[in-house]
Amino acid sequence: MKKLNKKGFTLIELLAVIVIMGILMMVAIPAMTRYIENSRKDTFVDTAKNYANAVKNMWASDSLVCDGVVASANPEGKYYVEIDSKSNKNNLLESGGNSSWGNAPVQGIVMIEIKTTGLKNAQTTYSIVLTDTAGHGVDSFVESDTLARGNVKTADASPKADTTKDPSVTFDTLLSTSPYDTAKKCVEQ
Repeated sequence: MKKLNKKGFTLIELLAVIVIMGILMMVAIPAMTRYIENSRKDTFVDTAKNYANAVKNMWASDSLVCDGVVASANPEGKYYVEIDSKSNKNNLLESGGNSSWGNAPVQGIVMIEIKTTGLKNAQTTYSIVLTDTAGHGVDSFVESDTLARGNVKTADASPKADTTKDPSVTFDTLLSTSPYDTAKKCVEQ
């Protein structure tokens, strides 16, 4: 019998390694994809909360004017501030503020609702709707304090039916529906 030279791997050994690697990839790729998607959602939630906090700060410091009236002097009701990261409308964030999906610009609305709960006690809640140009985001008003990963949609979240249309038309449509049809627009003074 002739002795074989053992300088390489046999075909069976190579096939076994390839099968094991394939099984590991079948498990690892979906897990990594889910991890990346969840981190994008979390980043989007942080961006939305940053916009809501910016509006809260502007409201508290009377930097917003609604129908010619400074924020703190407004009566009970609904008010809104537009968000547009492309034009930095209302100067809400100094930097950042784009989507976590490809750094796309975002548009949305922060809704401020003031309810009087006593003689002079007013409760103020802030809700947000925010989407990017690719349709990722929060497609209906969610209170900013309760905003979480589960509120973020990864596709077709935009309140508009056609993503090629101007999103502001859609937000106008959203604002024309009850209970938001009485909301007053606020701008930076």
